[in-house]
Amino acid sequence: MDSPTQIFEHVFLGSEWNASNLEDLQNRGVRYILNVTREIDNFFPGVFEYHNIRVYDEEATDLLAYWNDTYKFISKAKKHGSKCLVHSKMGVSRSASTVIAYAMKEYGWNLDRAYDYVKERRTVTKPNPSFMRQLEEYQGILLAR
Repeated sequence: MDSPTQIFEHVFLGSEWNASNLEDLQNRGVRYILNVTREIDNFFPGVFEYHNIRVYDEEATDLLAYWNDTYKFISKAKKHGSKCLVHSKMGVSRSASTVIAYAMKEYGWNLDRAYDYVKERRTVTKPNPSFMRQLEEYQGILLAR
């Protein structure tokens, strides 16, 4: 199975498999896990600090509504000198969109730059069309601030 992809010093992007691999997570210094799925339970409650976004990878899913919370959670891991795994089922759409949104806010990047940066590191990155539209909307929200 593939390893989680290190996107930033403090952020890994991965799959259900990565979230279930206790030894690998501990070896990488992960202490925070952002679970962006409805269908997968947290594997190690009490071992890691979890934040759950209970959504499916569907056109109707409003992921944008959660990005302030996910930003705060990832920032908390960084502030504590720890690493955060952001995962969904495959680490392709929901979790990748969430990491792209994080990069846009944290580094002031536009959508193209954030998307390209994440895609370069995790080549399977492919937010569904609805999430891409929400990322475009988020870009507008961030620019307006």
